[in-house]
Amino acid sequence: MRRMIFVTGLSAVAALVSIAAAPPVPTTMTGVYTVAQAEEGKALYDGACAMCHGPALHGGFEVPPLTGKFVANWSNTSVGGLHSYVQKAMPLFAPGSLTPEDNAKIVAYMLQANGYPAGSTPLPSDSAALAKIAFVPLTPAQLVKTNSTPSGASK
Repeated sequence: MRRMIFVTGLSAVAALVSIAAAPPVPTTMTGVYTVAQAEEGKALYDGACAMCHGPALHGGFEVPPLTGKFVANWSNTSVGGLHSYVQKAMPLFAPGSLTPEDNAKIVAYMLQANGYPAGSTPLPSDSAALAKIAFVPLTPAQLVKTNSTPSGASK
């Protein structure tokens, strides 16, 4: 009986160690893009997206904004889902015409414009890697900060 308890205890400790050793899941709050990448994304956005979504990402009459409710719409999904959508459906006048790398830069700019922090590693353009990045909602305090700063402004 003691041996069974000992083996069960060792199994539990091994499970806890493996959980503790697992790398953290990257999220939009852990800096998954670089400032330079977002700046390149802004230039691409200005040329391919701003004509519909506006220079400040606020959208228009029938075009959705890429700030505010945009975050709520994509929260609790993956950045891969957003990247895939942009890749397949945008820009409206030429869907799929931008490279995956260019779309990653545009997504990086949209994350920056919505108040998500930059990091030291560029946002990948590989769909498998993007699917592992959780798109987490902003806190109410972060939403206030984002809504009080003009969209597109550097943070």
